[in-house]
Amino acid sequence: MELEDVQRNYDAAASYYDAATELIFHRLLGLYRWRRRMVASLGDVDGATVLDIGCGTGNNFPLLAPRVGPAGRIIGIDYSPGMLAKAQRRIDRAGWRNVTLIRDDAARLEHVESSVDATVSAWCLGIVHDLPAALARLLDVTRPAGRIAVLDFVQVRPDYGPLKPLYPLYRRLLIASGIDAPEDLDGRRLAARWREGRALLHARLSSMTEEPYLSGAGLLMTGVR
Repeated sequence: MELEDVQRNYDAAASYYDAATELIFHRLLGLYRWRRRMVASLGDVDGATVLDIGCGTGNNFPLLAPRVGPAGRIIGIDYSPGMLAKAQRRIDRAGWRNVTLIRDDAARLEHVESSVDATVSAWCLGIVHDLPAALARLLDVTRPAGRIAVLDFVQVRPDYGPLKPLYPLYRRLLIASGIDAPEDLDGRRLAARWREGRALLHARLSSMTEEPYLSGAGLLMTGVR
């Protein structure tokens, strides 16, 4: 999806994004535990600065905030002003003083001025207009020996299991909600993008692991810069 299309879709979806995420990702697909697993894979980040790329409305913040503690910092990146406005309201309600929001393109991260201790990204990079550039930049802004965790879909449908026949419904829900565009659900295109992306991560990360979820449709990719 082109950058301006991403902004338009997610601005339009911002008002109901949390409800759609709770229904589709957390309840229908049972993926909240993988969000928790992504954050837990960072290990000890007490007092650290963690970058959240594609933070959306801040669904990762309640998991990240206790781990970084009051001495740590969370930087949330998103390109959609509508999503960032919802994230700011979440921050204000929780009273977090160590969470900073930045509007930026994930493929460029022009406004991330210094290296961070760890980086996470959940269900974002697969729709970024230039995935290799986004992954390379993610690596560049993470300090040496910093941990990286990327949670994403690498296929549009499960290879097997009870959710496979439900894919047509799932696809319609994603498109209707504005979370994904039809081109983002092109199976061959998505698989090819992530073959290249995974090769880049394997080349530049040490101790890289890939944990499949949702019957092979998704991967949790973790490693050390």
